[in-house]
Amino acid sequence: MFPRHLPPPAGRRTPPPPEAPATPVAPPSTATTDVRDWRGRRYTVGPSARKLTGLPRSALLLRALIAAAAVGVLQFGYGAAVPSLMAAHDWSAAQALAPFLVWALVQGSFAPVPRLLRARGLLGPGTAICAGAALCAAALYTVGHFSDPPTAVVGYGLLGGVGAGLVYHSCVDLVGGWFPDRHTVRLGAVGGAFALGAVPLLPALALGLSPDSLAAAATLLSLVVLVLGLAGGAGQRGAPERWWPPGRDPRAAALRRSADPPAARDFSAGQAWASGRSLPALHTIVALSGTVGLFTLVALPLVLLGLGRSPAEVAAVITAFALASGLGRLAASGAAERTGRRRTLTVLLAATALGQLALAAALPSGPLTLLVPLALVVGAGTGSCYPLTRAITEGHFGTGQHSGTGRHSGTGWHSGTGQHGGAGRHGGAGRRGGAGRRGRPERGDPERSADLAGLVHGSKAVGGLLGAGGAIVLLALAPAGSYPLWLAASALLPAAAAVLAVRLRRPLPIRTLPNRVWTAGPRSAPM
Repeated sequence: MFPRHLPPPAGRRTPPPPEAPATPVAPPSTATTDVRDWRGRRYTVGPSARKLTGLPRSALLLRALIAAAAVGVLQFGYGAAVPSLMAAHDWSAAQALAPFLVWALVQGSFAPVPRLLRARGLLGPGTAICAGAALCAAALYTVGHFSDPPTAVVGYGLLGGVGAGLVYHSCVDLVGGWFPDRHTVRLGAVGGAFALGAVPLLPALALGLSPDSLAAAATLLSLVVLVLGLAGGAGQRGAPERWWPPGRDPRAAALRRSADPPAARDFSAGQAWASGRSLPALHTIVALSGTVGLFTLVALPLVLLGLGRSPAEVAAVITAFALASGLGRLAASGAAERTGRRRTLTVLLAATALGQLALAAALPSGPLTLLVPLALVVGAGTGSCYPLTRAITEGHFGTGQHSGTGRHSGTGWHSGTGQHGGAGRHGGAGRRGGAGRRGRPERGDPERSADLAGLVHGSKAVGGLLGAGGAIVLLALAPAGSYPLWLAASALLPAAAAVLAVRLRRPLPIRTLPNRVWTAGPRSAPM
């Protein structure tokens, strides 16, 4: 080795100085970051929706709203078309309403099905929306062309109920996955589009639909529903499990002060049922509100005609009802974030009871300028119940997105590296992140997250059975002069729902040893 104090020999090059470490390069936009907030809820931040699907979140939302609006006519347009169905097929009121009864029963009960199919890898949201749109188109074609009541029940009630359930609830899950940071969009947008989609058609269904034009109108409408459903659903993909948009910190969102803080964790179905009276009360509220909403929706046109009202008045009232149902869902979701969901729900249900009572009193001889505002009140109250009860359920028991193993990750982007967890062979999180595809949930986490909000919404099936069934009994057995009395009696249902809503309480979580099972204590925290 050459001595250091002497110059280097000729011909020998001095080794270059070591290079400075390169400036850290930002991770690619497809990288993920697994984080937890202060309550231990897990989030996977990034990649962006554009990187995952090729479209921004706004485009995904617009397409989902188009699909939901297309199939909404099967619920909100049926009551307006009942007089034409009776005249064209020579049906009684019971025969005309039987397909809708089965439709409401099937559509409501399908609430948890799309998420379950996606979790098992059997049917993605895009495929479910397209298949549901095809079934809805077949249902509309069937009810317009076939006079056999059992065929109409199978075609419209069964196939249409399955199709509308797939489309609506797939859109709800799709928008909920891509907008975890925007509660108003996530909870009210799809329901609002579902109701508002039928509004442009209601005057034509009530005024311009003659028995001779029923078949042609049903064919045209089925084609429109099919095209719009395929446009909204083709190629749609759900967000990855626990996904959070990049550029927004979920930990800061969890610390943000709001009227209703998020749930402390995700409950399993068994833990939620054992936590107290909240979950049974939410099921009952949806059933009661759905009963009066669907009863009014399908019975009101025939009741108005039976009391001597003109078709123009019928068209104005039912259009106002559907318009308020859609706008009410949007407005109630936003107002609840400021004033509290329980308070908003209680006020709206109480207003629905009073509005239904006043509407019944005004039916025989009240002016149209009074009937339309009352229909707006009843429509807004019954429609807003669905997003608000979903929001309360998620606030009490979680969304089912922040616990478990994460093996149902949708588009499968959970394998990237993150700030708090390294990548493994099977992807997913390191020490602080969520479990990977083959990881195990932490102790105390439910092994399979339950779609409790979907199950609560499924109580709409009970409302459909009671509401449409009650309309059949009313129109078949009661004299026309007693219609206002029965409509006034239905105001007791939202009044009872308001009493249950005001008593809703968030379950107070208590961890018990050794299994850390969450149970209901003698105390409960207000909502």
